Amino acid sequence: MRMPWPVFFMAMAGIYLVEVLIFALAFQLDHRHLEGDGAMGIPVSVVFALQNLFSASFQSVEVTSPYSLGLAGGQRIVGLLTNAMVTGLFFLRFTQVDAPLRFSRHLCLSSWPDGHLSCRFVTRDPSYWLKVSYAMVLFLDEEVEPGVWQRRVHPLALLNTSTPQLHVTAVLSHRLTPASPLVQLGLAAITAAGGALMVLVEGTDEVTGSPLLQVHHYRIADILEGQRFTDLVSIDGSGRRSVDLDALDRTQPLRESAQSNPELHR
Repeated sequence: MRMPWPVFFMAMAGIYLVEVLIFALAFQLDHRHLEGDGAMGIPVSVVFALQNLFSASFQSVEVTSPYSLGLAGGQRIVGLLTNAMVTGLFFLRFTQVDAPLRFSRHLCLSSWPDGHLSCRFVTRDPSYWLKVSYAMVLFLDEEVEPGVWQRRVHPLALLNTSTPQLHVTAVLSHRLTPASPLVQLGLAAITAAGGALMVLVEGTDEVTGSPLLQVHHYRIADILEGQRFTDLVSIDGSGRRSVDLDALDRTQPLRESAQSNPELHR
C-alpha cells in the first residue's frame, strides 16, 4: 500500500485486465453461442467479457447457451467483488500515513551498568500523531526445563511512556537499574539466548482519526556502548528551530560529547 501512485493505478488496472482475460478465455471455449460481432478485430469473447464486467454496451452480443449464461452471471458477481475490493484499497491508500516512522539503525548505551539505552526515530509526515504511547520489550528464549524452550517477554521501563502529541522526532530511553532485565540477565547471556529488542509506537492520526502502530526490531549487536546520538535539532540566528532528518543515525562517543557539553558534568 505504500507504492507510488502511478504504480498503484497500474496495479489496480492490472487486476481488471487479468479478470477480463480470464473470462474472455472462458467465453472463447463456447464462442459459437455468443451471437454478435467483435470490434476493431477484437474477438467477440473479449468484447463480451469487457462489457459484462463494466455493465457497458460496447457491442450487441447475446449468449445462447446455459454455459455462457452461467459464466456471465459468475463474472458479474466477481466484478462486484472486484469493485468493492478496489474501492477499499483506494480508501486505505487515501487514509494511510504516507511517511512512516524511520528508526535509527542502532541503539546507544551510554554506560554499563548504570547508564541509559536509547533509540530514536523521525518522520517526514507533516501531520501530528495524537495520544501516543511508547513501549520497549526484550525477547529471549529460555530453557524452562531440560528440552523445553519458551520465549519470554521482559518489558523495559521507559523514561517517557506516552505523549499527548508527537511531531517529527522523539527519543526513547530505558534507564539501566538493578531491576532492569538487561542488568539482571547481562548482555552476554541475552545474546547467547538469541535475545532481541522490539520498540512499539502507537497513536492516532490527527487528520483521519485512524489508529497508527509502528514496530521496529533491534538485535543485541545493534547496541553501541559508550555512544550517544548527536543533536537533530538546531537553532539558527533568528531563534528558529529546524530538524536535520538525515542525521538520524549519527552518533558520537560519550566522552567527546561530555567535553563539548560541560552541562553534562553538572
